[in-house]
Amino acid sequence: MKKYNVLLAAALLLAACGNNTQLTFTGKAPGLSNAVFAVKDAQGNSLIGENIAGGSFTAKTILENTGYGRMSVNKNGDKNNNEFEVYLEPGDYTVEVDAAKLSNYPKVTSASSIQKELSAYYATRDELGSSAVAAFNELDGKANSVDAKKITAQEYRDLLDRLSKARLRLEEIKFEALKKYAQANPQSTVTAHIMSELEFKNDPAAYKAIYDGLSTAAKNSDEGKALGEKLNMLMKVQPGSTAPGIAGTTPDGKTFDLKALDKKIYLVDFWKAGNDLSRSNHNEIRDQLMKHLNMKKVGFISISMDNKKDWWTKAIADDKVTWPQYSDLKGNDSANGINWMIPKIPCYFLVDGNWKIVERDVDFARVETSIRTYLEKH
Repeated sequence: MKKYNVLLAAALLLAACGNNTQLTFTGKAPGLSNAVFAVKDAQGNSLIGENIAGGSFTAKTILENTGYGRMSVNKNGDKNNNEFEVYLEPGDYTVEVDAAKLSNYPKVTSASSIQKELSAYYATRDELGSSAVAAFNELDGKANSVDAKKITAQEYRDLLDRLSKARLRLEEIKFEALKKYAQANPQSTVTAHIMSELEFKNDPAAYKAIYDGLSTAAKNSDEGKALGEKLNMLMKVQPGSTAPGIAGTTPDGKTFDLKALDKKIYLVDFWKAGNDLSRSNHNEIRDQLMKHLNMKKVGFISISMDNKKDWWTKAIADDKVTWPQYSDLKGNDSANGINWMIPKIPCYFLVDGNWKIVERDVDFARVETSIRTYLEKH
């Protein structure tokens, strides 16, 4: 029986190879040992986990689906996570790792045209700011290590502050690399994919300018089309634009009426009954903002992303909410979430009395300051 199983496994492997589904990685990492090379698919499923000894490694797997995945090269016990995107197709990949610069993208040689484009982008990124990548990885590793529990609360806050600044710097580097790469390779279909992985929602106008410079073929790729639609929607909810309408009704069936607006500025609150932060912020609105701000000039409107009316109305009653509430009760499929391009729950917009967007996706901690600043100028 054991011999039969071995023969069957061998037959299956040969059949798979015959169908060109085998993926092979051959690695060169001079000076690197006691490390691990790993590959995961787009869903995070582990495909390869191979120890690196003597500065080299070879790993094979059967690839079920072609597409983007992640590869990593990390020393055992290292707090950093040097993970990179890789495009997986059946065939042979050669990976050359610089042991002194594990945060840099490895040199990847493959017949895959998409992988070649991906490697070119990462080469541009490392050229512009490999030190920024290394700095972020080091701080991120420290913040998430067991050693972080041994430092004082103030030291930990300082660490998180440095990590936040390093993250912002890394995002700047990624954007600059994307811009440089896209200008040199407007036909690349990888550009839209990379852009969709970055924080394009924070500055859609800047990313839209890059997108507009891409070739027609790049824009018409599946990811190019999806990204174009998102950017166009985001451009409609930028400061100065007329805010979308509000789908749905109040609990007693009344629709939103623009003509009823009588304040200089409104906080539009997107929330959900099952979201604890949404609920605690309702208390802040009721007990702090409404008491400290000039209610003759400031209004509040809430839009629920719930799909069950009894959950919605019970939360309104429990939170002692007195300001207008609307919902189309379609949950995550709500037209409000789509039209306003809501990135998360809770989410806050500031809109003026003419229903023009003043600020989108406002940090709740800055809401009062932003409202006061606006009123001082208007």
